[in-house]
Amino acid sequence: MCQAFGKRLAVFRTWQNKLGVLDACCCHIGADLSRGEVNEEYLVCPLHHWAFDTSGVCQHIPCQQEIPARAKQIALPCHEHYDVIYAFLGDKADFDLPYFQNTTDYIASHTRILAFDSPYEMAGANSFDEQHLAAVHKRIVIGRQNITSRNDRHFAIEYHADVTPSTLYDKLLHLVGKKQVHMSLESWGGNLLLFRHLGTPNQMMISLLPVNDRLSWAFITTVLPRGGNKYLLPMKWILVRLLNMLTMMFVQQDVKALQGIDFKFRNVLPEADNTMIKWYQHWKKLPRESFDTLGEGQNGPLATSGNKPERVDLRVM
Repeated sequence: MCQAFGKRLAVFRTWQNKLGVLDACCCHIGADLSRGEVNEEYLVCPLHHWAFDTSGVCQHIPCQQEIPARAKQIALPCHEHYDVIYAFLGDKADFDLPYFQNTTDYIASHTRILAFDSPYEMAGANSFDEQHLAAVHKRIVIGRQNITSRNDRHFAIEYHADVTPSTLYDKLLHLVGKKQVHMSLESWGGNLLLFRHLGTPNQMMISLLPVNDRLSWAFITTVLPRGGNKYLLPMKWILVRLLNMLTMMFVQQDVKALQGIDFKFRNVLPEADNTMIKWYQHWKKLPRESFDTLGEGQNGPLATSGNKPERVDLRVM
């Protein structure tokens, strides 16, 4: 079961490895489909055993042969990407999920999940906040950040920053001679973030899932290319897990800083808040879907996995 925009979704994989993401409230009398079972190519309702395919259409009702046209669930188009399942609000995905360079054949870490007591757009804006980067993470941007955009679904920055060795990750960077970092950050659809630590192997994907107005989940995956010397593959598996662990330490600082935030721009600083404001303006222009047919929220990718979120001193109100 996955929850997004205050709605329950049933996420399942058929015996033929097809993925389905359906409204979890059964169209019959409201049983929870996420508690059902997969039988061959169908998700079977736990209460009356109505069987739904991945498109949400009921294909079997045990007590009668005729299946009414209204026996259908809302179904979201979905795709598995770097071992995370993404579903899109709308009839189809309006952009292709992005790849890191040279990682169509990849090694991915175990996907970690963090729960944020804040709107998901704040977690996104936080990634482009230069003041936050300096105050919380002790990384001081050198010069100006370079802002680019490939299309109306994409927003990216690239920058250099001095590193203060205040965390284990940054102490390790200093140990290997990295007293400055060269970072690239891309936002796709407003809630899919790709980070590349240029000059090191570290590249990670953070997918933000809006559970409701106040709670968001962040799915964090580290990705490395698989290619190269096959004898080094075990070392790569160790490295991708180590990088993911260090990333979690970094992001946990954000969880603490964002807890309980009432996100509004009140007294903005034109220079210091410039990049965050530009990202927010980009986010506001993204298309939204009505939940009259699909659910409440914006048109963008929803991420999910089978893991439970790690609670980091949070109390959801």
